[in-house]
Amino acid sequence: MKYKEIRVSIPKDFAEEFSAYLDEWQVAGYYEILFDREEPRKPEEEIISDNTPIRVYLAEEDVQSEAKIWIYLQTVAPEDSFAESRWIETKEYEEAYKEFYKPFSVGVFWVVPTWEKEDWENNKRSEEKGSVPVYINPGLAFGTGHHETTRLVLSRLGSIDLKGKTVADIGAGSGILSVAVARLEASKIIAVDIDPNAVRSSAFNRDENGISDQVLVVEEGGFDHPKIRSEKFDLCVANITFAVLKANMEKIASLHTDHFLFSGVITERKDEFLELLASQVGGKSVYETSWNGWELIEWTRKVL
Repeated sequence: MKYKEIRVSIPKDFAEEFSAYLDEWQVAGYYEILFDREEPRKPEEEIISDNTPIRVYLAEEDVQSEAKIWIYLQTVAPEDSFAESRWIETKEYEEAYKEFYKPFSVGVFWVVPTWEKEDWENNKRSEEKGSVPVYINPGLAFGTGHHETTRLVLSRLGSIDLKGKTVADIGAGSGILSVAVARLEASKIIAVDIDPNAVRSSAFNRDENGISDQVLVVEEGGFDHPKIRSEKFDLCVANITFAVLKANMEKIASLHTDHFLFSGVITERKDEFLELLASQVGGKSVYETSWNGWELIEWTRKVL
């Protein structure tokens, strides 16, 4: 099967609206190119560039969505946006990132590509023994583990006693955080994402790690998902952008948990986010750290 890959560069002010339209048009898949890098920002460099690169994938027969994308770009930012397209085979996309995705350590974890699982287990170096392996194939979903926000959460998870605990992972992406939580012996994890590609990716990675679907439940949805709204959790993890967190603050406040891990908030919006948590959710920050302009905030409150 062939896919049309459209490489889009759009002013960041329109990126969220553009993504919403892609969801509405039900394209085969898309993802933003974030900051999957290890070197720190230069002093004068902005954490979010003026333009946001987005990769969009369309089914071979989907000609309408391609036309809508070009019309949208020409309407909102004819001078500042850019797009180019090419045909790719399914395997070409699935194999492209493998060249650059190698095992790496973060906190107590070693994140290992699923296609290197057997070799990694048979040839562990001394420093890898005793670590917690997390086998991941990111596929179309966001969540290789390289991004600062994901690394921040992984680093903190190893310091929290999750054995026998229940956890919600909202915006699960590839499922990397849910799998990591399961590896720390949580008794039940509900992982949700609004992107069906992410749901498939999370379920695949769950199975690759030998985790029961009774322990790690993966379903499509967000803060409104019935299980997220009704069940009680010892911890809620949300690695989601500030804009989405802000828009769902009332729903966050209504969750049945007193313990949160938030990531995806840039340093420039940290104070605003903390004020929103204090005024709408209640409680206090108990741990904060940052990396390359991204924040991790651990928040607790009394049980509602």
